Amino acid sequence: MAQGPNQYPALRDDFDQLTLEVLLTDVDLALTFTDVARNVSGQGAIAQTIRNARKAYNVISRERSKLAISEDDSSELDAKLVVLKRRLEELGETFD
Repeated sequence: MAQGPNQYPALRDDFDQLTLEVLLTDVDLALTFTDVARNVSGQGAIAQTIRNARKAYNVISRERSKLAISEDDSSELDAKLVVLKRRLEELGETFD
């Protein structure tokens, strides 16, 4: 493996790709939380599930802005975030 300053761009690209994979997995999990919130009984369980989905939305939104990814990857992640936000709003969450 090459060492030195020339290695940085390749490492950064790898890091961004791995981070993208994690964020896509997280958004899918958060979407699952919203499905669970719609179908679970008990206010405590519903509230906790919504909190988990909202926390994921906040983290993904924050971390997404730090990535240098392709336009296609960016569009895929952004589209899933739009769906997640809409579902959270349907469950009573508000956004500034």
